[in-house]
Amino acid sequence: MKITILGSTGTIGINTLFVISKLSQKYRIFALTAQSNYKLLFNQIKLYKPTYAVLICSDSAEKLRQLCKKNRIKTKVLCGPKELVYVSSHKDCNCIMSAIVGSAALEPTFHAIKKGKKIFLANKESLIMSGDLLIKNAKKSGSIIIPVDSEHNSILQILLASGLDYKIGDTTYYKENIDEILLTASGGPFLNLPLSKLKNVSPHEAIRHPNWVMGKKISVDSATMMNKGLEVIEANILFGISPKNIKVLVHPQSIIHAMVVFKDGSVISHMSNHDMKVPISFALSYPDRFDLNIEKLDLIKQKNLSFTNVNKKQFKCLDLAYEAIKIGLNAPTILNAANEISVTNFLKNKIKFTDIPVIIEKALESITIRKSKTLDEIIKDDINTREFATELIKRKI
Repeated sequence: MKITILGSTGTIGINTLFVISKLSQKYRIFALTAQSNYKLLFNQIKLYKPTYAVLICSDSAEKLRQLCKKNRIKTKVLCGPKELVYVSSHKDCNCIMSAIVGSAALEPTFHAIKKGKKIFLANKESLIMSGDLLIKNAKKSGSIIIPVDSEHNSILQILLASGLDYKIGDTTYYKENIDEILLTASGGPFLNLPLSKLKNVSPHEAIRHPNWVMGKKISVDSATMMNKGLEVIEANILFGISPKNIKVLVHPQSIIHAMVVFKDGSVISHMSNHDMKVPISFALSYPDRFDLNIEKLDLIKQKNLSFTNVNKKQFKCLDLAYEAIKIGLNAPTILNAANEISVTNFLKNKIKFTDIPVIIEKALESITIRKSKTLDEIIKDDINTREFATELIKRKI
């Protein structure tokens, strides 16, 4: 089976290649892609020998071409966002790992689904932006979407272990069999920080996640708990569960990743070390399991597993995500775009940490809510929101 990894130099991409190295008989690398990290991408090319490599940055792409030429490597180096679509929907590619952070993954993931590819979905934003558009096209083409996020991957494992089927987006089926979904959140680096001090936190402090090693954007999303809000939307789309039946609990130890409450009152959880190789392995070997020879969870070492409700005053982004589901239509697209612009500017020290939910809320209140039926309409909503949020920031909000 030939796989394209969108975002091979990021945390998910690196872990995916590790898992594939253990499953060498099952997968061959068709294409690897990155934003600009040509040095790491070159090392990956030497090891995995993909047919194609894609870089978004033109300067980095040219440097990679020269390295490949110098070392007589036959991998063809492409450049630009459109090439992501090419390597994702190519007839020789069977599946893709969608691990690019943010909205950039939407088009290549969408076109891969239209071609009936198997999708390992680590990029939640593409699903959130498109709503049921990806699901409808997957059902039409026969594409299978396997969630890689630890929480949704855990839910899938619980459902299958409980004898249920994976029926993506089937509201009726899951409503009949499930009472609630419980998602856990670490609380990030500011869990116990007084609300009054949040406005003064720095980007450096925000990206220091207590448990997980992640990129800057997703680390900030964890600190605001927008990441958990996006996961609520993703769970709503993947499993058709009403948002009122999707609850978030703060679980600082990050050992239990999700729980499913069944109709008889039983609560079944999924537990593992906070290691992304676990959900990646299950996704790539689905519906089977393979021994990766990685460290297993030692419950004796876990002195305490605690759960508390979310402090809504401290994590307003989570409430905004629930509000976006309630509004429906293109509201999740607006929420996601406004958040991406806000986080980018926070990381550049152009806005305060506490400005992030303010910008998102104003975008939801100000931008026209409408039904976006096509990919082009979704992209237009995304662009309009980014322009609105950027202008707010220029005017100092």
